[in-house]
Amino acid sequence: MNKHFSDARYYLGRAATHLKIGLSEELQPVARRVRAKLGNEVEETPEPETRAARVRVAAKRSTRRVKQAVGRRRTPDEQTA
Repeated sequence: MNKHFSDARYYLGRAATHLKIGLSEELQPVARRVRAKLGNEVEETPEPETRAARVRVAAKRSTRRVKQAVGRRRTPDEQTA
């Protein structure tokens, strides 16, 4: 029975992740228009030309995500609350 709950939790997490990705893709044009009207346009960086440059950019992004995840890590007091 416990395995069923853990499986359901896993698939619920995956569904939430896919929902977040899908919504961000669908709402990206709307967000771009709102930013343009507010004057907060974000300049998109062009994709790197070479494979080495793409790997370098991906490495920078992943280290940034890891640093953010470490910063959001809960303390033991928050885990028991």
